[in-house]
Amino acid sequence: MSPGEAPPIQRLPERRRLSRRVRDGAAIGLLALLAFAIGLTMFNNVIMPRLIHSVAEVRVPDLSNLSYEQAESVLRARDLRLGRSGERADPSVPSGFILAQDPLPNTPVRVRRRVMVMMSLGEEFSAVPEMVGTSVRGATLALEHASLGFAGITRAPSDDVGENMIVASDPPAGTVIPHNWPVGLLISSGPNEEVLVMPALLGRDFEVVQGQLAALGFKVEVEGRRGHGAVILQNPAAGSQIARGGRVTIEAGGRARP
Repeated sequence: MSPGEAPPIQRLPERRRLSRRVRDGAAIGLLALLAFAIGLTMFNNVIMPRLIHSVAEVRVPDLSNLSYEQAESVLRARDLRLGRSGERADPSVPSGFILAQDPLPNTPVRVRRRVMVMMSLGEEFSAVPEMVGTSVRGATLALEHASLGFAGITRAPSDDVGENMIVASDPPAGTVIPHNWPVGLLISSGPNEEVLVMPALLGRDFEVVQGQLAALGFKVEVEGRRGHGAVILQNPAAGSQIARGGRVTIEAGGRARP
């Protein structure tokens, strides 16, 4: 080699260059395959479920008369969730069971939607309040406060309670009954009247009979113009019941019995 000339370039053998290209191509292929596998996994496990869940719909099942746990299991099978919106008394559904739901049964909704339910408290009960001696107005207010109904009133005489005051209730005070159950009231019409049996007056002396009836407190009415002799008519008839102070009609005529 003469002075000033560049040294000759050393070239790799043709076989070694080919082997290096194969290794580089294989590495690139492996990287591409790994990237594809990772992308496919992400698509199947993350992207696709989100796409499916964002558009899939199911129909809400009927949850009436199910317990909360039963409804939760039914909804879970349809990829729905359960929520509680409150409680309300209702005699038609036992306590602890579903009374109402939102959305309604058979409504199409997206999966993972929450279905809200109203739970039943069952039938509620109250005790009949003590009302003896109170006015009708006070008694009806007491029944209303106890969430009980009013069945009406019946009148009867009473020596213990003043007129127009409550004597008793039906059912009696302290009885436990369902809400809105009707309660009847017994009202005093005043003191008991003394009831007597009408004696036989026919043929007796009119003036004597008239005096005796007046003394007993009866109101005596006289029929006809004659006011002496024997009694020939009486009303009420003998044996009838009549209250003390009632009206008795008699008529005189003929000769009285000795």
